[in-house]
Amino acid sequence: MTTPTLTMPEMELQPVLLRDLAQTDQRTEEQHQLQLSLQKEISCALTQITDPELKGIAENILVELARFFDWLARIDNNLHKLDTLLESLSLLEILQFEAHSLTEFIATRAMTSPVVDDRLRGVLDGITYGINHDLRRIFERELLRSVSEQSTPVVYGKILHAHGLLTNCFQQSIITLLQVFNPGADGASLFNDSESRLQQSLLLCRELSTLMGVVRLAESDQSPDLLRQVVDKILEFRDGAMQYLMYKDWRGYENLALEVISSIEDNIDPKALLHRFYCYLELLYGHVKMRAVLANNFPFSGQGDDN
Repeated sequence: MTTPTLTMPEMELQPVLLRDLAQTDQRTEEQHQLQLSLQKEISCALTQITDPELKGIAENILVELARFFDWLARIDNNLHKLDTLLESLSLLEILQFEAHSLTEFIATRAMTSPVVDDRLRGVLDGITYGINHDLRRIFERELLRSVSEQSTPVVYGKILHAHGLLTNCFQQSIITLLQVFNPGADGASLFNDSESRLQQSLLLCRELSTLMGVVRLAESDQSPDLLRQVVDKILEFRDGAMQYLMYKDWRGYENLALEVISSIEDNIDPKALLHRFYCYLELLYGHVKMRAVLANNFPFSGQGDDN
């Protein structure tokens, strides 16, 4: 799919006008409260910023991210009505358009600004990478390709999956950015989804453990069948549980995974790379176990950052 390119003013993101989709506010009370909480957290974060240019950059990004949750709310409400699947697809395409506009703004305006320090630039780079990764996954590989030829249950399932991916993506993005300016911002209370984060973290631990086991076996037994299994598990993790890692770890995983896969497919001895990859997975596993949401599952958990 070809994504339109927006021409943006120097410091302002323009919303897309949708007269054909305009309707009265049909948000649930929970969705309305989320927007109020987001506005409160954004205001609190912005009061910590003294530089006017930096405040403008932060406000543009945070407000736009918060607005994405209104689109997600409308899609979520549509999921209860099968006759709105086409509207939900239209909403997802609009969300794709606006998310690309945001990442373009971050890359061309925010990250190039002299008021953005290295720490913030790294966070913004991670957010851009994460959003673009999920957009490619949804729109280039999974959702809209030949969707008109799919049955209603399949389309419904793809919309539901896309909604879940984007929800996790935008939650992680806005929490990470809020905490740059206000370290006290609490993502768990903001989105009130500690149970889902617990399940995501447990799934992540399980999938990391499984992948580590296969890689460890392949270190000592480089049979073709086992190496093929390593490749399959690497790709399976990338397309599944990797979404629950922090954005800053995505690129490291994909880079190392690509090296391992390339060495296997090119018939180069992969033993050293497999060991390096195993050590990296072990480090990730240790970090995940330290999440506060897993405090009751692992004896040394609870000292890390859930977000």
